[in-house]
Amino acid sequence: MKKTLIALSIHSLLYSSLSFAGHTSSQFFNKTTKNDETIVVTANRSMQDKFDTLAAVDIFTREEIEKIQPLSISDLLNRVAGISISTQGTTAQTSSDFVRGTNSAHILVLVNGVRLGIKNLADIPVQLVERVEVIRGPRSALWGTDAVGGVIQIFTRSLNAGEGQAGIKVASNSLYQGYGALGFGNDDHSYTLSASAEISKGFDVTAPSGSIPPAVDKNDDDGYDRQSVSLSGTSQFSKQYTVEISTQYAQGTTEIDANTQYTGDEISYKNYHLSLRNHLQLEQVYLQLGLSTSQDSTADNYSDYNNQNGFPNPNSLFTTTREQVSALAQLPFAEASQLTAGYEWYNESIDSNNIYDKTERDAKAFFISTTRNIERLKLEASVRYDKIADIDGETSYQLAVGYQVSDQLLFSLSHGTAFKAPSLNDLYYPLQGNPDLTSETSDSLEFLTRYQTELFSAEISVYQTTIDNLIEWAPLDSSVPYSPWRPENIAKAEIFGAEATITADIADTSNRLTLSHIDAEDKSTGKQLARRPHFSANYNFIYTLGQLGFTFDVNYQGSSFDNSAIQESQLKAYTVLDIGVNYRINSQMSLWAKITNLTDKNYQTVSEYLSAERGYSFSLDYKF
Repeated sequence: MKKTLIALSIHSLLYSSLSFAGHTSSQFFNKTTKNDETIVVTANRSMQDKFDTLAAVDIFTREEIEKIQPLSISDLLNRVAGISISTQGTTAQTSSDFVRGTNSAHILVLVNGVRLGIKNLADIPVQLVERVEVIRGPRSALWGTDAVGGVIQIFTRSLNAGEGQAGIKVASNSLYQGYGALGFGNDDHSYTLSASAEISKGFDVTAPSGSIPPAVDKNDDDGYDRQSVSLSGTSQFSKQYTVEISTQYAQGTTEIDANTQYTGDEISYKNYHLSLRNHLQLEQVYLQLGLSTSQDSTADNYSDYNNQNGFPNPNSLFTTTREQVSALAQLPFAEASQLTAGYEWYNESIDSNNIYDKTERDAKAFFISTTRNIERLKLEASVRYDKIADIDGETSYQLAVGYQVSDQLLFSLSHGTAFKAPSLNDLYYPLQGNPDLTSETSDSLEFLTRYQTELFSAEISVYQTTIDNLIEWAPLDSSVPYSPWRPENIAKAEIFGAEATITADIADTSNRLTLSHIDAEDKSTGKQLARRPHFSANYNFIYTLGQLGFTFDVNYQGSSFDNSAIQESQLKAYTVLDIGVNYRINSQMSLWAKITNLTDKNYQTVSEYLSAERGYSFSLDYKF
């Protein structure tokens, strides 16, 4: 679905809580013919052409997602340079996304502009995703805590009134999925209702190695089920004033192999978010006021520990709620220049059957950002101050300078800081929290080169990141056997990396190659950070022949290691091949078929957890 820049400002920008309302004044931007695949809105909280952005950027449009046929959003992100993903079994089990060697908690995930609490991206059905933007590198100066390694923003489907989509998928491990989306309303009030449901018997995900304490392998399949429903859209009450609504509810259950003497073997979750944003476009300034609430709840079937202690202990229940108010203003000045300023306030609280010393905290933040073009010179600068209760305030900044040699070639140099605030669990978890923790902080330097023509593009980045005050679990007294453990600011990491993304459209083929080298050292131990391969590569080939389309994927992950408080283990290098075919039956109906792990490679991304064997999937999709 192609859109002009103005149409995209209605669709993408409203959903990202970033920029302009539907009727954007042309004085802000002098280009009005770019398609949506060339526009990025997450990098600077304003609309930019991807080529002009002074950050490493990847964009996946709906059209590209349908051609690639990813099984999940995590599967899609595995094609991004600098990202490695570790999964403890199926897509429903815990997964960790490491961006540029940073920790899995160092990535900010947004869905339609709302922070995603439980970061299992597989809970969002990829068939109902309109667009994904991935920004690599620090972005705390604009987005606050968590944006150390980068930002991922997911936009769900946006359909016009009367448009719709429905589909089913059948796959190995007795996986069944159904999904649908329907657009309704009129020219002034446009909304999309989406729903999906999925169930699978899964597979036995654990492979114990005899570690102490022992992992438990029940020799049973670890299945899951999940359901979600969402509503999003806009109401334009006047030429200047638009209201945007985005809400989603999801629930599910995942089976795990665990020692039922100490924990449950099944985890259930429920989460929702509701966001209301007011967009006001005046003659010289754009204003936005947003209100949002979100809640994430998890529980396990913890039922046997009372037999060990002699007193009852109900299920482990954790519910985290976040209320947020945000305000943003954008003002043009001079030529090809823009100033963005914002304020955010939020409250986080936790409710549990465990007794916390403190169950909530407030936070507030101010930021200002500017972009300016002086002929071929491009300048970006951002600064933000965050004050989170009981934690020292953090000031983050971002500076970047770029030089556009020609319409095809750009060089840029950027320097930025970022931080990750300790969570409520880090600070106040009963008997194990540490209220003296400070934020993890980072300092990054990056040199980027970007070259593109109509049929070819290349983006190469070299970067260095230093992270201080990394939070790790450590014994309170290392000289005392069986000393209690708690999180401490004891680690430091230095990361050096280089990555390249090359695309080429040749004849009827589309080719995408990504290469990544990461040297991520824990300076407190002199060892590499766990689960970060030194080298990884991905090649995606798409061939279109009339109504037929073929895909071929090669994913290589170099060796790394995994660790725990007890032992270390080696994770061997592996290569996984996937092939797929799609057939467009007519203008409305398409059929997809895919074989994953074609060579039935036996590999692990997390020690003691198995990855999926050779699998298949068949999908039928109908649009109207």
